[in-house]
Amino acid sequence: MKVAVFIPARLDSTRFPKKLLAKVYDKTIIEWTYLGAKNSKLANFVAVLTDSLEIKKTIENIGGKAYLVKGSFSSGTDRIAHFIADKDYDIIVNVQGDEPLIDADTIDTLTSFFLEKKLKMATVAVKCNTCADNINDVKVVVDKNNLALYFSRSRIPYNANSYDNYLKHIGIYIYDKNTLLFLHKQKPTALELAEKLEQLRALEHSIKIGVLISPKQFIGIDTIEDLQLFEQYINSKSTKP
Repeated sequence: MKVAVFIPARLDSTRFPKKLLAKVYDKTIIEWTYLGAKNSKLANFVAVLTDSLEIKKTIENIGGKAYLVKGSFSSGTDRIAHFIADKDYDIIVNVQGDEPLIDADTIDTLTSFFLEKKLKMATVAVKCNTCADNINDVKVVVDKNNLALYFSRSRIPYNANSYDNYLKHIGIYIYDKNTLLFLHKQKPTALELAEKLEQLRALEHSIKIGVLISPKQFIGIDTIEDLQLFEQYINSKSTKP
């Protein structure tokens, strides 16, 4: 089984322009993400897929692999699918470029979970009761077998007074190649467009998504405030380069 990790990295961002090139202690966000992923023991290949020559050069300057993948893609999943269509990888891990705390251990744990459960698609979530009303934090609800029931930017479930098990979705996916290519061929679905969440395309096509609950902390960079929070976290851990 050949496992490839790809980090789709689009330069433009509506909420935080050029956020992947924002720096925390002399490393850009895309560098933090790539360096966290590159030491996966289960992956045969790790690379950034981008529409930006600047991002490509940034990764290459630290010895990483990066490829320009031009085109109009509605999601990072679609960019990866376009790139791997004629390649012989069996399993694809999609690490969103704005997740600087995703590390090799998380990738390997998710890959093992995916294989052991014999899934077609899986992702990661963490417990987070304070994020229920933040539209930048995507929530997921799962069934008794930790399969996703729904993802939303809204509070799900609704009643906070009697529920204390909110799950925040983290920007990493894993799929087998056939599932990824199938999703790429489908048009964006109604729920996907309404929530602006690409994983809903899979649910609307009856693809079960396994959800690994991680004990780790992750900080996705959607806003300037997130960047500041990430910097504070690095300070607290004394892991500055």
